[in-house]
Amino acid sequence: MDYSTLFARPSVAILSTSITIWISYLVCLVFYRLYLSPLSKFPGPKLAAASKWYEFYYDVILRGQFTFQIQGMHKKYGPIVRINPFELHVEDSSYWDELYTGHKEYERYEWMSGRFGANTTTSSTVKSDLHAIRRAPLNPMFSKRSITKFEPVIKQKVELLSKRIASYTDSGKTLALNNAFNAFSGDVIASYCFGFCWNQLDSLDFKDNFHPAYEAVRKFAHLGLQFPIMFIVLGLSPSWVIKSVTPNIHKMFMLQRDLKSKITNIINGATQERDHPTIFSELLGSDLPTREKTLGRLGAEAQQLIGAGLETVAWALTTTVFHLVNNPSTLKKLQAELQEAIPDPAAIPDSLYLERLPYLTSCVREGVRMSTGVSVRLPRVSRDKPMKYKDWVIPAGTPVSMTTLDVLNDTEIFRNPRTFVPERWLDNPKTSEGDHLTRYFVPFGKGPRMCIGINLAYVELYRVLATLFRRFEFELCDTDISDIEIAHDFFVPSPKQDTKGLRVKVTSVKVY
Repeated sequence: MDYSTLFARPSVAILSTSITIWISYLVCLVFYRLYLSPLSKFPGPKLAAASKWYEFYYDVILRGQFTFQIQGMHKKYGPIVRINPFELHVEDSSYWDELYTGHKEYERYEWMSGRFGANTTTSSTVKSDLHAIRRAPLNPMFSKRSITKFEPVIKQKVELLSKRIASYTDSGKTLALNNAFNAFSGDVIASYCFGFCWNQLDSLDFKDNFHPAYEAVRKFAHLGLQFPIMFIVLGLSPSWVIKSVTPNIHKMFMLQRDLKSKITNIINGATQERDHPTIFSELLGSDLPTREKTLGRLGAEAQQLIGAGLETVAWALTTTVFHLVNNPSTLKKLQAELQEAIPDPAAIPDSLYLERLPYLTSCVREGVRMSTGVSVRLPRVSRDKPMKYKDWVIPAGTPVSMTTLDVLNDTEIFRNPRTFVPERWLDNPKTSEGDHLTRYFVPFGKGPRMCIGINLAYVELYRVLATLFRRFEFELCDTDISDIEIAHDFFVPSPKQDTKGLRVKVTSVKVY
């Protein structure tokens, strides 16, 4: 007897039955999502409503394009669309305050909070009450008063940045200012976190900075969001494999290890006395519950704080400097104001003085607006009661998102939004509807979850821009708008993948 035939027939039957059941399940699931789901009444592409593979295609295969695809959906379907089986997106700037500032009980969308493989940081915390607990000890450290006390350290970093830039004057070398800004902002936030930094401003051509590591993680995050197991695979992979396959992600693992070591030293009292409070010394000494002071959670918090303090500030500086150098008439107005307000270019005043300069303030605000902050959508969930958008009733538990990029580029609010126009912020500007323009200035978010580092960011921006444009003249070198405009959404705006950055020649210096 041929026993192989005897056992093969049941196996084939079982396999055939399993496939049939699986296909039937998928058909029923798609039918439910398209026609029976509480969200089936909302407009949007059928493919997006049927499966998250739609988002996978645009963000993973096409590399960070789903944000722009959502914009296309709104043009076709209107201000509210269903962008995946579970989530709605609104493109209506007037709804921002309702979604993000009107209801403190609105929570983050848990699925989106796992984007970077950890949801224990303050910014990724889902529950509103737990977020408030985790944020409470950080709030005093990022207050205007605390940042003002920290400003001498920022000034020191700006002066070092300025001195390094001046060295490019005689050499005639091309300077990638985006690298310089990444090194600067990385040194500043690390100093505030720990009282010391990695001295990236001293590195050759400023190339030794954290940006490549954070960029690699952000690019990987689209895949990790769709398949969270990928973070487990990364964590279990041998270090040498990660280093050979994804060297920049390996750098992030090395940074994680170093951050935990630094925090352990603080816990053990093995750090030197500093002349200013540091974030993690204060955090460990706070009344934060013991369960919130574990090494793993604080290590993740440190990684997130450094990334947030590095990426957004550096990109805002890169964007603002490009547009100023690329628009000589605008730059002349700024330089005229700076020359009058700062007679001695070697003596740059503090940020409280600089913030009173109207044209500099307008340039800062316009640069921050055009740099966007984060480019990814920001979902919120009302667990207990339905939301409303105009005549639409949104079922409780439904994630609803908006995108900062849409508000900051709303042509009904900002005329010619992709044009750098500092003048739009002068003389108490208002929209055509009579609202103050600052209502729609949302690069830092609003409400209880707005960016905690806003005061630190502004001091950095004011001091760097005032220093650079009071002391130096720059000339763009092999750089155009495509090196600055957003082409990919990797959580924060990213330009074309083959960009060489903001490259300039330093043509003149007024000090040193």
